[in-house]
Amino acid sequence: MENSFIDTLLELGILSKQQLEEAITYQWEKGGKLEESLIKLDYFNEDTLLFLLERKFGYYPLELSGIKVSPEVTKLIPSWLVKRFLIVPLRQANTNLACVMMNPLDKEAMSQLKKAVFYDILPFVARKSDIEQFISENYEEKLSEETAEDKSEKLNYRIPTLLEKYTFENFITGKCNDLAYAVAYSTARSYSEETNPLVIYSAVGMGKTHLLVAIWNYIIEHRQERKSSFISSEKFITALSEALETHKLAEFKEQYNEIDVLLIDDIGLIAGDEVAQQHFFHIFNDLYQSSKQIIVTSDRPPKEFPVLSDRLKSRFEGGLIAKIDSPDLETRTAILKSKAKNINIDPELVSLIAKEVSGNVRELEGVLKEIIAYTKYKKEKLTKEIVEDILIRRSVIKPYNDG
Repeated sequence: MENSFIDTLLELGILSKQQLEEAITYQWEKGGKLEESLIKLDYFNEDTLLFLLERKFGYYPLELSGIKVSPEVTKLIPSWLVKRFLIVPLRQANTNLACVMMNPLDKEAMSQLKKAVFYDILPFVARKSDIEQFISENYEEKLSEETAEDKSEKLNYRIPTLLEKYTFENFITGKCNDLAYAVAYSTARSYSEETNPLVIYSAVGMGKTHLLVAIWNYIIEHRQERKSSFISSEKFITALSEALETHKLAEFKEQYNEIDVLLIDDIGLIAGDEVAQQHFFHIFNDLYQSSKQIIVTSDRPPKEFPVLSDRLKSRFEGGLIAKIDSPDLETRTAILKSKAKNINIDPELVSLIAKEVSGNVRELEGVLKEIIAYTKYKKEKLTKEIVEDILIRRSVIKPYNDG
């Protein structure tokens, strides 16, 4: 909302300075636009808006009941703009496009409209109920068609190629991770209060991201009616910062209101950012109260994050926390056999690697990749000495000392 608009509210005595300060504080705490904060605090409503638009800015409310539009005009503005901002075109002449909207002084609405069309905008205003009725009478068929197209696009969506390998079928289970696997698979299949929120935690390289992406992959392939969102903490913080800088916080939060499953990798980064924590808490609450699934990964249990707020700790600890331990010898051997099934390697050498590489799965994969590269490019028979040399170079075992 422009300063001149606020000044007018103050000038006419509709808004007091104290109320303005309260609205600014509310906006800072909850996010969104100042106008939305004024409305939520009952300091501002549609009648006030129409009064100001008419008396101060010369926008007289339009009667829409007798206006009909042609199918060609309905195609001039994208449906998402119509649905989100209640902006609809009335007629087009030369380089001008006449539109009806709730508030021509809404900078974000006008900015998005100008980006979407190549016309000079002639705005008209009307009551929200009249605009919604007008959309129902003139745009219902168009919006239904585009909603079907959106659904079709969703059904055809696929996980990025680099993440396709992270499936439940490719996840090797053992005593170290069987609980985490079981609850992840159950959560992917259906929503349950018992696993909401779900926290999967482990040290680095144990497979928690694999399970998280496997859930996402399963939902996309088998539960297409559930809208899911997968994001890393780093990208969440970056997107939030951009939204705050561009005053698009409401739009940022709105995208999360539309999903059924939220998957966040490495929640620790959000825990370490006070601003991100604050906004994530509100997103978390909105989703949880709407029975939407929340799944996160972490390198430690929530109670061990010193900077995590008590209210978020409480939310996470009220769900299911599944730990992945270091793989035992049996599991490490199974992982190596699975990943080495397409190369010719002596079972004894597989056992040697599994015995010596007792760290994480990622370290196992690194050793195996070097062995595969050796057999591919050196084209020599793989021997125990060669494997031991690779393990020594990777500091897995110490070099032998004959002296």
